[in-house]
This record gives sequence, C-alpha cells and structure tokens, in this order.
Amino acid sequence: MRGTFLRLCMIVCARSLLLGAAQAMILDNTLAQTSAAPKPEFKVVSAHDFTPPTLSSTVQVEQDVLYLPAGVCTGFHLHGGPGIETVLSGEVVVLTKATDTTPASSQTFKTGEAYIYPVGVVHNFCNMTTLPASWTSALLLLDGAPPVTPAK
Repeated sequence: MRGTFLRLCMIVCARSLLLGAAQAMILDNTLAQTSAAPKPEFKVVSAHDFTPPTLSSTVQVEQDVLYLPAGVCTGFHLHGGPGIETVLSGEVVVLTKATDTTPASSQTFKTGEAYIYPVGVVHNFCNMTTLPASWTSALLLLDGAPPVTPAK
C-alpha cells in the first residue's frame, strides 16, 4: 500500500508541476507572442523529499485552480492531507504559523514556483502586489478529510 501511495504522490506532484508550468506559459501570453511554433519545455520547479503517512483507507486526489485578487489573503487554514501548490501567475507570500517544533515563516513564491506542505501545517496565502495572482493546488486527502479547514 505504501508503494502505491508513493507512486500516487509522484504522479500527482508531477502532474501539478507540469500543469502549473503549462498554465503559467499561457497566462503570461508566451505562446501568443511567438510567431514560430513553440517547442515544449520541461523545467523542474520544485523537488522535495516526502514521507507519506501510513494509510488506513483510500486517498482522494483533488486539484484546484485558485484566484487571489491584489491585496487579499486566503486566511490561515490547513488541509486534510499533504499537497503541492504551484503559482500560475503573479506572486504570493505564504505565511505559516509556529508550532512546537518549527518557527513561524514567510516565503515568497513567483510564477512557476511551488510550495509543498505536509498535513496539518497552518498557512495563509497572501497577494501583497497590485496585480491578481493564481495557483493550482493538488491535495491528497486521507480518509475523507476536508480539503480546507479554517485555523482557530
């Protein structure tokens, strides 16, 4: 079961990164500005070690595209499983809350960059620019867990 979950994680993460890179190219009008036929390009934007939890049942894979207006934050929240979020356009700042073992953090991600989080990490996506931002999110939801839970 663990081997199956690892393969699933690799497929979802690779699919999310490829989808994010392709959508970022389209959103940046790269294809529209090129008179010659574009050539495919592959770029690794993020690579992280990942240790999945022990599985007791099925895993739901959810992939979303999210849009964040200028100057807006999602609010602190957590997800029901690990995931990867890839910025499609614009720039977002990811704020994380401190835990017993890790300090609070703030990290900026630009178009094409990815943020990977383990289950239970409380975070907040903020668009602190004057332009809209968008990203794709791929979640692995364990045992019917909710995709998003607002933090207390």
